[in-house]
Amino acid sequence: MKEVLDKGYIPFDWNNVENREHWLDPCEESYYYAQKWKREGRRSVLDLGCGLGRHAVLFAKCGFKVTATDISKDALDFLKQYRREQGVDISCRLADMENLPFADDAFDAIFAMHSAGHADTEGMKSVMKEIRRVLKPDGAVFMTLCSKETWTYAESGMPKVDENTVIKTKGPEQGVPHFFVDQDDIAKLFADFELVKVRHIDDCYEEGKWKIQKHYFIEAKVEKQAVSHDYSDIIGKRVDCKIDRPLGTVHPRHPDLKYEVNYGYVEGVIGGDGEEQDVYILGVTEPLKEFSGKVIAVYHRLNDNEDKWIVAHEGAKLSREEILSKIEFQEKFFDGDLYL
Repeated sequence: MKEVLDKGYIPFDWNNVENREHWLDPCEESYYYAQKWKREGRRSVLDLGCGLGRHAVLFAKCGFKVTATDISKDALDFLKQYRREQGVDISCRLADMENLPFADDAFDAIFAMHSAGHADTEGMKSVMKEIRRVLKPDGAVFMTLCSKETWTYAESGMPKVDENTVIKTKGPEQGVPHFFVDQDDIAKLFADFELVKVRHIDDCYEEGKWKIQKHYFIEAKVEKQAVSHDYSDIIGKRVDCKIDRPLGTVHPRHPDLKYEVNYGYVEGVIGGDGEEQDVYILGVTEPLKEFSGKVIAVYHRLNDNEDKWIVAHEGAKLSREEILSKIEFQEKFFDGDLYL
């Protein structure tokens, strides 16, 4: 995050935005893609640059497994409360678009309304690589990008940091970069995607004013091979575990989350999040401080950057359904695959 802010990527100032209700009203395109992606059998959606969460909430209400990211802590703090008020589950992650904290092949679809273009040219290349990485094969993306025909780019005189990027100098987006494109730029950005539909839209009248406010509305799909995972060197391994969240205790930051199994870590083994490897201990009915056993499965989180090892006594036999039901109390907030 520090690197992003060092590049001048300043979060939108949500504390000083006018007409906050406007930012809670989903755009027309979100309704369309919620229905389209549901018909296509897509299940998981990443709301990239979610703001206050208007689209994340809509997709969640439509039955999708939703993850929402933004670089604004204020926006995510608002969304965490808003999702409770709306009665939906949404995973909220503070993250920048150039370095997404998710596994490869994590999402069926990505929705980025007026958000992905908050980067300079080199940053946008990184954003597109990350979008491609975290989308599943045949995954879909809808994105808007500012048009070079817009007044802000063509005539405003606002400072440009490169051929495509303008830095706003006033308002809640002061200091925020905006990336502008034409058709040739889009072709280059989406060279590793299949373009499905591109529209050039001019929101020429809004709030009593005429203006030139053009965006490209872009729909594309990913063409790539799925990433394969091999946990043969982990499953069957004996490990010594420390239990820092025993059976019956509650999460230190989320008191509504009660641990239905012993949960801890393997000392000295570093997981995908840079911390010691987390483990679920199954088959034990009393709180523990330590446990030695065998890794019987790995739960690979998709909308996260870490795996969870499932550990039990030597000789324990648990079915896929039994394992998933025992870790559901926490993993219901995530999307993932179980490897046995």
